[in-house]
Amino acid sequence: MTDRWLPWTAAALATGATALVMGAMSLPTSSGGAGLLRTVEAQPDQWLMAAAAFLYAAFALTVGIPTFFHLLHHRPRIAVLGSALLAFGTIGMAGYAALLILFRAMVLHAPITTVELAAVSDDLGLRGFVGAFVVAFGLGLLVLGLALLLTRVVARWMAVLLVAYPIGMPFADALPDWARTAQVLMLGAALIGVALSANAAWAARPRLQALR
Repeated sequence: MTDRWLPWTAAALATGATALVMGAMSLPTSSGGAGLLRTVEAQPDQWLMAAAAFLYAAFALTVGIPTFFHLLHHRPRIAVLGSALLAFGTIGMAGYAALLILFRAMVLHAPITTVELAAVSDDLGLRGFVGAFVVAFGLGLLVLGLALLLTRVVARWMAVLLVAYPIGMPFADALPDWARTAQVLMLGAALIGVALSANAAWAARPRLQALR
């Protein structure tokens, strides 16, 4: 089977990781419902930019997932499992971007109170759907990170960071802003590193075959 697609998927994975970091860092932070509403009203353009970054990240990361197949071709079942979970999570990221845009429009054009915001946030259906995508994203990273750690096809630090991110996800709300930013930056660095490693391995294959 040809793997000429690898540079394109690796590039998509790297740019998607960059967009994910940009979206997370540009999303305004606030404490409490009232603070969140004030943030959206004061920084609507920044909120829109964050949504656009997450939307592109969802597309690019989904396209970039086959990069893991190239690195884990000796572990196809694990690669399929991890990639399927990660794809479910990255597709859900597009839905999250849509929710951000919808929420921005509601705050700007149909003002809602903190009580109404709390009621929407506590809706079981919404929490269930969003939670499913978040869990799938984390499990996908965990499975793929462990597989990369065991096969040693990338630098150890890349696999460790991929594993560390989902482990730290349940504690993200308790972390200060700088720690959450560092957490996302490390994930972005790991994904970009995986993309570069896969592309380097792909580029080296013709030379290795010629030496044989």
